[in-house]
Amino acid sequence: MPYPALRLSQTALLSLFYILGLLLTPLPWGGYGLVGIGVIAGVVMPRLWRSGPRFTVWLLAGLIGFLASLYLQSRVPHPLANDISRFVAEGGSSQIVTVRGRVGSDPQLTRGQKVRFFLEAKQLDELIAKTDVARANQDVGGRVYVTVPPLQATGLQAGQRVAITGRLYAPQPATNPGGFDFQAYLARQGAFAGLSGYQVTLVDAQPPWGLWVVRQRIVRSLTRWLGVPEGLLVSSMVMGRRAVDLPYPIQDAFAWAGLAHTLAASGYHVSLLLGVVLGLTQRLPARVRVLVGVLTLALFVSLRANL
Repeated sequence: MPYPALRLSQTALLSLFYILGLLLTPLPWGGYGLVGIGVIAGVVMPRLWRSGPRFTVWLLAGLIGFLASLYLQSRVPHPLANDISRFVAEGGSSQIVTVRGRVGSDPQLTRGQKVRFFLEAKQLDELIAKTDVARANQDVGGRVYVTVPPLQATGLQAGQRVAITGRLYAPQPATNPGGFDFQAYLARQGAFAGLSGYQVTLVDAQPPWGLWVVRQRIVRSLTRWLGVPEGLLVSSMVMGRRAVDLPYPIQDAFAWAGLAHTLAASGYHVSLLLGVVLGLTQRLPARVRVLVGVLTLALFVSLRANL
């Protein structure tokens, strides 16, 4: 049967050009080059490969490769024109600043016993060191990775507006091949600068209401009845490790035992949650069960988000 073979060759060709579009994204001419290759191949290949794809398929493959390169560029985070990382001192050296903005993630304890979170920067206040007066009260954008002492982060919640004074610095790449690349890690989170803070001033006395309140009540209820760290462990299994500030020794123990997937929001959580919901609603009509399942997953995703 020639038709299934033709469909298989079309699918393979389109997939190949999509992969090539992703691989050639760093080249300025990569996407346009694939369109040209698709046009040339569409004219030449039907004469050499009579049972292969026609001109329209080659042209479509070139366009898919071009769109793939555009898609990857749109998905890779880039610093904004007024990103706070552009105000780091020349040479990447640290400088004392006061940054105002909104807490963009739940504060969590690091291995170094400091509290970390991302800050949605809005304003770069005057430089304490007075190294550049022109940058005083400068409007900025972007995210910044913040670490502060635990006492300064007491009661801090996602969504609060704060002013943080500390050292602004440029994150460093990996020093050894295969080592942890702090710069790339922050870039994947959309942050291109770090702030080692030593003073946090609350602008909002009360954080805005959000689903974080429900998430916090779930964690507190489990901790109250199960204790610490059992309550935190169960909360992490229910909502994922990133939604709960689980101590690192427990995380390391699960990783060594090969059970780290139970602490990460993954297919394990989705299957477990849907299994319970479908089991409780097995007597209801199929449409109602699907609706309940979708709403449950939407609520689960919302509880993990910084809302």
